[in-house]
Amino acid sequence: MGDFWKILRILTTNCCNYRCLYCHNEGQEKESEAEMLQLDSFYRIMSAVKGLGFKEIRFSGGEPLINPATIDMIEWLNEKSDYEIGLASNGSLITEMQAERLGRTRTLVTIHFPATDAAEYKRITGREIDSFWKGVSYLENSGVSFSYNHVLYPDTIKNLEDVLDSVIKQGRRVKLLPYIENGFRNLSGEIMSSVSADMDGKAKKKTVLDKEGIIVWEFENGAKVKLLESPCYDHNIGRCREYAELRLLPDLSLQGCIFDRNRYSIKNMESEAIRDKMKEMWNRFDRCV
Repeated sequence: MGDFWKILRILTTNCCNYRCLYCHNEGQEKESEAEMLQLDSFYRIMSAVKGLGFKEIRFSGGEPLINPATIDMIEWLNEKSDYEIGLASNGSLITEMQAERLGRTRTLVTIHFPATDAAEYKRITGREIDSFWKGVSYLENSGVSFSYNHVLYPDTIKNLEDVLDSVIKQGRRVKLLPYIENGFRNLSGEIMSSVSADMDGKAKKKTVLDKEGIIVWEFENGAKVKLLESPCYDHNIGRCREYAELRLLPDLSLQGCIFDRNRYSIKNMESEAIRDKMKEMWNRFDRCV
């Protein structure tokens, strides 16, 4: 079990241009006032956490590219640190210039991929699929390392086979995320079992990582399908601590779990107090909310 938070997830905005059927908006209130993390606040927080033990910094939102400073933050981090860097996006706002900038960093971009059919894509997201594919092409042309996410939601599961076929044909990676309902009911359990049986019969190699709750299937062309089992279903705090993600919201509050209603503002704190608060939250992160 880890001895500190592994990942700092920075939510650069609570705004999104999509309205996905299963969206939890990263635990933020959907109708709250629009917020954007400012560059000076980002610099201050990153200075405070230096040397604390974080291994990865992941940017998300809302849709993080709504905040025009997000790419600036990534570039700064790429130059000033050795953290692993990730960006989670729906892909629709990626421009050619942004892709070129990302291509000069070590960022791994993860794109939400709910459906290949245009009508289904619009039903799920409220947006046209063309902007998604345009963003993907920009990333490809700029040599950006990227993969996909797909949520195993019962009402959209009919799209999964086509999504997997598309990803595998591209030789890309996709992470299959279980849908977590309030109350931690496993609505994706049967879907996950069906996916496992299907992938077992198609993949070249299967790897089971019990401690992390991950199954990975690898294909001849380099494609990978990764299935995540949520620790929420059985309140597995040990597995959750292995993943160990601390969340920084755009209002400069900290959240130890996406379902935790407790937020701890660090807006007016000095560096040492910020560090102490993160350590305190880790020490209390020993039971499920």
